[in-house]
Amino acid sequence: MDRKSSLGAFLAHYFPTFICAFFLACFALSASISLASSTYFRGSPERAKYSFLAALTLATVLALSHFVMIRGRSWGFRVIVAFYVLCFLTVVPTYGYEPHPIVYMTGLLFPLLGLLLLNSKRHREMRSKLVDIRRQRALIIQAAKASRPRR
Repeated sequence: MDRKSSLGAFLAHYFPTFICAFFLACFALSASISLASSTYFRGSPERAKYSFLAALTLATVLALSHFVMIRGRSWGFRVIVAFYVLCFLTVVPTYGYEPHPIVYMTGLLFPLLGLLLLNSKRHREMRSKLVDIRRQRALIIQAAKASRPRR
């Protein structure tokens, strides 16, 4: 097998950008939920419960969308972009409640850095190669079904 087309070379080249985008999404999620619960739901006695449920639900959506993106589907990428935008738009209005400046700045920084990383050349290359791999896999499956004898 050619070194350029091996799995190890693919992972060595694209895995750092993929995992960095995933962790930035996790940090953006935690910052936005933290800011939202401490500002919008300040007086609610059950805010920890709802924050946990929101984090669990959104983390599941985030993980599934990354998995779908790895499988070569472009709609998984769109969900990730919408996730970053949602986190950013959740954090921006909390400025009126005077949150801690560092927490507020990190809440703004993580989604913006995530969007910047998704727009990077390496991440775009990775997504296009994943779509090509999905198409090749579909052609191989089609060829295997065509060559199989019917019963």
